[in-house]
Amino acid sequence: MKKLILVRHVLTEDNKLAKLSGHIDSKVSEEGKLQIKKITDFLEHEKIDRIYTTTSSRTKETVKYLAEINSIEVQESEDLKEISFGDFEGKDFKDIQKNYPDEFNKMIEEGYEYTYPNGENLIDCFERVSKEIQCILDDADENETILVCSHAGTIRNVLTYLISNTFEYHWNFKIDNASVSVVEIDNGFAVINKLNDTSFLK
Repeated sequence: MKKLILVRHVLTEDNKLAKLSGHIDSKVSEEGKLQIKKITDFLEHEKIDRIYTTTSSRTKETVKYLAEINSIEVQESEDLKEISFGDFEGKDFKDIQKNYPDEFNKMIEEGYEYTYPNGENLIDCFERVSKEIQCILDDADENETILVCSHAGTIRNVLTYLISNTFEYHWNFKIDNASVSVVEIDNGFAVINKLNDTSFLK
């Protein structure tokens, strides 16, 4: 059985301001720095064989101490990144609604199929992430524990892919900053045994 630990990066400055930050980098906030220690304490006794992050500094910083504890070289993946918000990177929804009303209405009407200007749509992102997570799982030996530190949208994509092989349940999962979710995969059958755990942050 393979074990997949999914960690969302800690709170960033853009998260605090509700700004869209998919492919742009966003600095870890002061609260986020405290969350890094709590995540490390929570997972330090976990047997971890591999660690994957995105190329974003917020994911790498979140698990840097866990990598040191386990003497693991972190593997970075572009394909595990959050959806690309394109021209709307760094903006919030109020700004988009005010200054790009037509795009805002399209966003609501088109749902999963809405493509951010010069960015991606949710289906594009799902396909990118699902291919990458399957490659990671295929490369792992049985009984390995793999930690992936990424983004809310990425984790939602991973979960809906593993349980349904579709993007349709994407929004059924609540994924908070610094949360831990755990999936066990036995012969391709996935069971979620921890979802959006933030109890250790209190």
